[in-house]
Amino acid sequence: MAYSTAVLGTSAVRRLQLRADTPIVVIGSDRFSRTDLAQVQSFNYIAAATLSHTIATLRVKNTSDLFLKIDPSALAQPGIGVYAYAVLGAIFELKELGTLDEWIARSLTKGAPLVTVSTLKHRLQKDTTKTVARSRKTQKG
Repeated sequence: MAYSTAVLGTSAVRRLQLRADTPIVVIGSDRFSRTDLAQVQSFNYIAAATLSHTIATLRVKNTSDLFLKIDPSALAQPGIGVYAYAVLGAIFELKELGTLDEWIARSLTKGAPLVTVSTLKHRLQKDTTKTVARSRKTQKG
């Protein structure tokens, strides 16, 4: 976009340009700005920032490392919903790694149907609840 310094002012134009080019998603050594995400029609920048924060806890080398080695359930955390997964799918597309469907399918039992993000998160919560219940039962016994 061509920002008009005559209308917006030099300072405002500098801030807008900086914001467009500053990385909003960091995946290891890979950085993605709003401009990068816009190339693949991904405009949910709040979800992108939340995704970036969560991915930082996974300590991956780069986007390819995440695509190949990280199970989709690792991102099924509070604050990470369908929009964050959509941003990640856009990043996979941008990096030409594969689709979100392919990433999710790799984690499923062979031949199992794809699941929604809601189902993925529900299964993880159910498994966590069972694990906590077993742990409590073992501590009492």
